[in-house]
Amino acid sequence: MKLKSMSVKNLVAIGALIISSAAVADSYQVDLEALASHTKFDGLESKKNTYGIGGAYYFNAVSTANVPLAEAAFLGKNSNVYADISRTSLIGQHSTSSAVGAEFYIPENFLYVDAGVTRIASKYFTDNDWYTSVGITPIDGLRVSTTYYHDNGYDANVAAKYVMAIGGENFINLEASLVDADAGLIKKIGGDFYFDTTLSVGGAVSQQHSDNSYTVRTRKFFTEQISGELSYEDAPDENILMAGVSVRF
Repeated sequence: MKLKSMSVKNLVAIGALIISSAAVADSYQVDLEALASHTKFDGLESKKNTYGIGGAYYFNAVSTANVPLAEAAFLGKNSNVYADISRTSLIGQHSTSSAVGAEFYIPENFLYVDAGVTRIASKYFTDNDWYTSVGITPIDGLRVSTTYYHDNGYDANVAAKYVMAIGGENFINLEASLVDADAGLIKKIGGDFYFDTTLSVGGAVSQQHSDNSYTVRTRKFFTEQISGELSYEDAPDENILMAGVSVRF
């Protein structure tokens, strides 16, 4: 009887451990990412390399249950603070870019606010700026916003993002933006198809004047905590290859 009692206790303990592990796997509160990009300019031998790291801390745990892992924080409307820094090398010169900010979702009013500061520094110049975005989230999966940069003033602009389920584990992410800048109208549209909650393939097209840029991209979560991504952009005067990895806990 004693052995049987011990076995039951062990089974209960194992079951509790499995349930606890599953609960941990279905959420995260910190997201860290490292990125590297290589830019090749048309007709020039010069190349630009950029390396960066960044991260976000969410005030509440982000649930990943039954949603694309890459879109979990967006769909959950999880408020957070974030920071990133990158270093760029071009023709023997180096510059550093950094940003610190916070995103807030206000469920009662469907409001969205993103605000932060940026800094670009090199041997010859330093520039500090601040920005803010305000928007609404009228329905689940949709956010519409506009952004103001202090240095450049306000150029009329709008950006929209919509993530929706289309059956089973398949989802679609749609993104579009429009900026009426001094240099002309900038239009961009993009999207991603989620084959399941871990794998997406997508792309984007942007246009300014008669110049078009095309991007293809993919992201794969190898576990709920670790992912890798890859993108390639074909712009009028340059080509950009970017790779990144991220870890969550």
